[in-house]
Amino acid sequence: MNRLIILLEVFLLLTLGSGIGAAAEVYVQPGDSIQTALDNAVSGDVIILKPGTYIENIKIDKDNLVISSESGNPDDTMITAKSSDNHVISLQADKVKISGLGITGTKNSYSGICLSECNNCIIENNKIQNNGYGIYLLNSKGNTLSNNVVTNNGEYGILLSASTNNTFSGNTASDNKDTGVHISTSDSNTLTGNNVSLNDVYGLFVCPESDDNLIYNNYFNNTANAEVQNGVGNAYNTEKTEGENIVGGPYLGGNFWAEPEGTGFSDTAVDANGDGIADSEYRLSQSTYSDKLPLISSSKSQQLGPPEANFEMNNSNGSAPLAVQFTDLSENADSWSWDFESDGKIDSTEENPVHVFTTMGAYTVTFSATNKNGTDSKTSAVIVTHPVMVTNPVENGSGNNTTVDNETGENATGANGSSGNVTRAVEAGGNGTYYNQTEDSGISNVELDPQNGSKAAALNGENDSRINTSSVEYALENKTDAPGFEIIYGAVSLLAVFLYRKVKPGN
Repeated sequence: MNRLIILLEVFLLLTLGSGIGAAAEVYVQPGDSIQTALDNAVSGDVIILKPGTYIENIKIDKDNLVISSESGNPDDTMITAKSSDNHVISLQADKVKISGLGITGTKNSYSGICLSECNNCIIENNKIQNNGYGIYLLNSKGNTLSNNVVTNNGEYGILLSASTNNTFSGNTASDNKDTGVHISTSDSNTLTGNNVSLNDVYGLFVCPESDDNLIYNNYFNNTANAEVQNGVGNAYNTEKTEGENIVGGPYLGGNFWAEPEGTGFSDTAVDANGDGIADSEYRLSQSTYSDKLPLISSSKSQQLGPPEANFEMNNSNGSAPLAVQFTDLSENADSWSWDFESDGKIDSTEENPVHVFTTMGAYTVTFSATNKNGTDSKTSAVIVTHPVMVTNPVENGSGNNTTVDNETGENATGANGSSGNVTRAVEAGGNGTYYNQTEDSGISNVELDPQNGSKAAALNGENDSRINTSSVEYALENKTDAPGFEIIYGAVSLLAVFLYRKVKPGN
């Protein structure tokens, strides 16, 4: 008999024990108490609220529960605070999920949802409005908040205090009376894909003791988008990565920084290549941080027109060799081409090249600016003159001064002090040998030849009778050491005088 009683007691205990901890779905109707269902719940239970309005403040202190609306629609399943001086939902447990609820009715520093010392909870698809704070995380870590609408709250939309490693994605924090997202003494949190708009004071506030937070791919549209008081290791963009960003562009990078009047950085910044990333970084006001890859509206990028080519030169006229710096002033260009030599060939594809013109002449420089929507060109003239002559005086064998052209190696012009004539260097036969050809400087001289007492004409390279005496001058300049030169010199001089008088007009 005693054995039978013992067996029955064991069976009863096993039966009762099997019911402990068994997960169940518990439905709550409007008019029923949500708190009662929570008090009776065990770990793993799912508490489902039927559509309607529930007026109470609830406390969740059991782990691993789910509280959600049956419809998944926060507009038809509402929890309104019975006391406005307490949180609507006070969560003090781990691994709890709250989903699909409308939550409203607190004031001052009380929240729609307050997570205190909570780990690994999920808060998603709720509408939290008209409270003191929207969502408040205190000493909590590893929680995920996504796709919540937090709006029209008396102070903060989302407030973090001493909370770490939490993720906020796809939330809307808008029209709150102070700040959309306030991060205070909280580290290593990630905000991505959120819309933070039209908050009265700031979109985002980061206190100086908040470190290593990552904030990217968010849409900010507030009069004052961010008050960032630095901190260590925070980042306001991620690496440029392929993928649709929050404004529909093809790359992830930083954030979109708009303003209600349409004058924000991302509203007006240039995106020359149409990749949805601005061409310059966005410096956060009064902060050491900047968003290095701020986003641009994809629709704006697609509306970029063809480029408008324009450039300037630091010099367009000078002697060879002429170095010219070309500077691109085009709009909407992402590639460039330059034809400097007027030959239809591309000489450079740099944006701001330097080109050296080595040959004298008139050049038409053609510049083309290109993007995916077309090409535009502009031309400008460059004039290159003969190299500047650097002269050094040289005394020739007859005592006349000549100069040497250092650029060409030829003898340049010099004046004959005795005759008033000018001597010019002339190449003999194209073989690199030069002789002095005398030209009339405006004074016709006829002198006695000191060697033979006869008159000799001061002959020029080409005199009035069109007799070219270059060969005579060449002989005089280059054959002075030949045997019998004086005899030949006298004969040639007499012949020259004879021919001159014979052909002179009027004879």
